[in-house]
Amino acid sequence: MTKASSSEGFFDKFPKESLFRILMNQVDYSICYKDKEHRYTTCSSSFSRLLGYKTPDEIVGKTIVNFIPAEEAAEHHACEDRVMESKTPVLHLEKHLELSGPRSTIGTIWLSTSIYPLIDENGEVSGTWSITRDISEEKNTEQKLMQKNKQCDELNSRIHVLSTIDEDTGLYNRKYFEEMVQRNMRLFARVRGRGYSAGFSIILMDIDHYTKLCTDLGAQNREVILKYVADILRASSRSADDVFRVGNDEFALLLSDTGITGAKVLAGRIKSRFLRTPLVIDDKTIYISLSFGFSTFEDQLDASELIMKADQDLFDAKKER
Repeated sequence: MTKASSSEGFFDKFPKESLFRILMNQVDYSICYKDKEHRYTTCSSSFSRLLGYKTPDEIVGKTIVNFIPAEEAAEHHACEDRVMESKTPVLHLEKHLELSGPRSTIGTIWLSTSIYPLIDENGEVSGTWSITRDISEEKNTEQKLMQKNKQCDELNSRIHVLSTIDEDTGLYNRKYFEEMVQRNMRLFARVRGRGYSAGFSIILMDIDHYTKLCTDLGAQNREVILKYVADILRASSRSADDVFRVGNDEFALLLSDTGITGAKVLAGRIKSRFLRTPLVIDDKTIYISLSFGFSTFEDQLDASELIMKADQDLFDAKKER
């Protein structure tokens, strides 16, 4: 009968120091040992190379303060003190360090270090030992990915802004107007469902005699007229109100927490501002007026119904002019 394989006696074939050296110098990680005063007692070849030294013996007797800034070294020593006092390891401690030793050629480096208490045969702590891994490549890749994601987020944000803004006036466009009306309808429907009396209103406006204005002032002044109207609407509205250009010469205001009476009061202020600040082009003073249509959120089912109500009101107002 064949005797079962066993690890018993395996380590007797090798001197303990030989096994220790194999472990330290053949594994991919950097290993070092320190006494209670944080001085290096021995280390692996890879660890000495990490710090710019050819052999581990050149590291013996030094402390980490010889290789990194004093403030970071003090933090590291404090961590080792806690490990020795508690006899509890600290695992996978990630640090971005600036190697400042006389032989350092790397500059900054990312390291992942696990620190363990070094306990002798009597159960006494005689220092620490640690396993360190250079994770600079991983971190650099991670940071590049984060930068790419940030750039993508900024690009998506820019695309979203461009998709909601009218280029001629800088106001929000019709697509965003319809989205915002629908959003407000959902919001205020929930609020009303909790027993609160709340709502919002929209005002639709268009420029009176816009085609004649463009003919009289020249097509080159079309954008000037639109920007003038946009500026007046922005200046007349509250910070909580949103202003939109929703058609060729048509504009809209979305008034949160405002009923029909408040909407008509605001329309009156807008009319007054147009009278007080006429448009001046080529020394010509032009008084521009708008027609208004109103609607207030009540029990409409969707945004189009609410907008159509204001549009019909605007149509009726135009007929009266």
